[in-house]
Amino acid sequence: MWQRQFAAAAEEHSVVALDFPGHGRSSGVEGLPTIDAYAESLVHFADAVRLRPFVLVGRSMGGAVAMTVAARHPERLAGLVLVCTGARFPLEPAHLTTLRDVVRGRLPQQFTTETFSPSTPVALMREAWMQQVKTDPRVRYADLLACQAFDGDALLPRIRTPTLVVAGADDQATPPALSEELARGIAGARLEIVSEAGHQAPLEQADRFNRLVASFAETLR
Repeated sequence: MWQRQFAAAAEEHSVVALDFPGHGRSSGVEGLPTIDAYAESLVHFADAVRLRPFVLVGRSMGGAVAMTVAARHPERLAGLVLVCTGARFPLEPAHLTTLRDVVRGRLPQQFTTETFSPSTPVALMREAWMQQVKTDPRVRYADLLACQAFDGDALLPRIRTPTLVVAGADDQATPPALSEELARGIAGARLEIVSEAGHQAPLEQADRFNRLVASFAETLR
């Protein structure tokens, strides 16, 4: 997901990424995950690699995790970037039902274009899809349940970390209106809406996204 950001940022910054429990190379956890549990795993990870106050970038569910860390552990962060996310996730019941049927073996995993801008090249869509299917559908389903249960409205007034909010203009999963709510709810937050980008803005408009984050990081020096 973040490969294009690593290459752009690594020239001037140390860049670290983690796989949440059950994702990528990280082992899973017992029971259903929660946003709170993912937030604590991120803090433990930061301890393990001895991160000083850092800029935390989170997209979609990762944005919910990032908000939680910022509200509960403000001393950990120098900056916060919330990407294609919201204080709530308006999940379609049909989406949950479809993924549940995949988990139960009733349906195969299917390529979808719904989370992308209509202008996004199919090659980029397939690249994102190939990354997504590496995650066990059971984990993805549990993540959707965690997002469904998340209510970040009470967190927003507690966030004092300098914050950049980035939305994809064509994002249907977390529409720009949700990003606008975040920017209003977090004191001093800056909002940027990226044209011709859906829910995968860092991939769909990588150069534009990278410039926004780099510009924001400069303000923190």
